[in-house]
Amino acid sequence: MTDRQALRRELLDIIETHKEGFGSGTPESQRIDALIDELAPLTPYPQAIDHPEIYQGHWVAVYHNIGKLVGGAAAQNQGVGVTASLKVFSMGRLPDIPAQFLGNGLEIDPASGAYNFVAQFALGERKIPAHHFSLAAYRRRDENLDRFFVDFGGFTVVPADPAMSMEEFAAAIGVEDPALLSHEMTPRPKLWSHIAYMDDDLRIQLGQLGGHYIMRRTDLPMYSIEYFKDKSVAPAFAATALT
Repeated sequence: MTDRQALRRELLDIIETHKEGFGSGTPESQRIDALIDELAPLTPYPQAIDHPEIYQGHWVAVYHNIGKLVGGAAAQNQGVGVTASLKVFSMGRLPDIPAQFLGNGLEIDPASGAYNFVAQFALGERKIPAHHFSLAAYRRRDENLDRFFVDFGGFTVVPADPAMSMEEFAAAIGVEDPALLSHEMTPRPKLWSHIAYMDDDLRIQLGQLGGHYIMRRTDLPMYSIEYFKDKSVAPAFAATALT
């Protein structure tokens, strides 16, 4: 087994053993940070943005360390299970209601330039299962081919239950107007995400504002695109994560 394979195996073993909910400063999270640093120079695909055949599609995050803009002070350096506000999980654009983070995936479509997150939340005091779409587009810059330069376009929140109307959903989570559950951003915030390591089914991304994510390839559809064409196509919801 090569050094890269051994480091990769150790990383995945820690994540599998301790699951997705890590606080900052634990021995496990510190070891994950060290393994990321050790794996980075061993990436099989340097200049990652030149390899769309690898990064395209739906990838699920198996480890989260949330950055300060995404989660605010209440969630920074935390992962699955943390509760903050929907407002801070949407750059201040969506309503200020309780939001328990249950996980997410990142979907990249090189054909359209889409760079979208599909997250799962339990919203409001009643912890209603919901899908949270962060819609964005990425750009290439030749000065750094290991980074996606991302323009965030907006956010939309929908019920995980396909039988629930948006009006019912808004009432259930404590929002007066369902129109408040979608927001288009103008101007668009511009951030970058650095690919520290990428192989055929594992990708490590470091966010500009401190978050980092370890992702695994899936065979799932790109829900952030397909859902808005056909709402019968909906992300699978990890109901077992609800507590």
